[in-house]
Amino acid sequence: METELPIYDQTDYGIKLIEEERRRIARDLHDGPAQALTNVSMRLDVIQRLLTTDPEMAMQEMIRTNSRIVAAVNDIRRLIYDLRPIAIDEVGLIPATQELGRKFERDWHVAVEVRSAAEVSSNFAPAKQVALYRLIQELLNNVKKHAEAHRVQIDFAKQGTNIVISISDDGKGFDPTIIPAGHYGITGMKERAQFLNGTLEINSSSGQGSLCVISVPVYKEDGA
Repeated sequence: METELPIYDQTDYGIKLIEEERRRIARDLHDGPAQALTNVSMRLDVIQRLLTTDPEMAMQEMIRTNSRIVAAVNDIRRLIYDLRPIAIDEVGLIPATQELGRKFERDWHVAVEVRSAAEVSSNFAPAKQVALYRLIQELLNNVKKHAEAHRVQIDFAKQGTNIVISISDDGKGFDPTIIPAGHYGITGMKERAQFLNGTLEINSSSGQGSLCVISVPVYKEDGA
């Protein structure tokens, strides 16, 4: 008797994407604030011993430990900012992306330029705008973590019924046919674009930066 294969539908796929996002959040918490706070706990043990043997060194350790706590708090605030609901229906995708670019510049000192062709509008479903915003956000996070870039450019264009978002950087680049350590999110991002009936194409090579192009159908056939 043949074994029946599981049947997957859009609901299953949506749940899969949610679970992948949860794993990403858990990974960010583990690699960032959780490790930082573990280190702080160990440093406090050292300070406790130094208080009686070398008070001056204990004070220096307290200053360094306080810096680590401040950094951990800032990491947690960034994670909260990334997770909080985005009022896309109020401001639109492009202004939200411009604000994201300004925040990226402030936090990571990488110049971000956001440009939009005149024919591009935000006259499409807010849910799709949020999904596209999250893709842009994740691609910028990849730039921050891996690219060693000094400049990022985000371009919005319209091709037929598709919105096309190009994100380029002047970083060190990589071979997109080989997924380096820490780049596992690329597959998930491509799947999220496919879930929107679109595509995510990545062009990159060592020393030549990267170009990521998102193309998703969002407009009506009449161009409205």
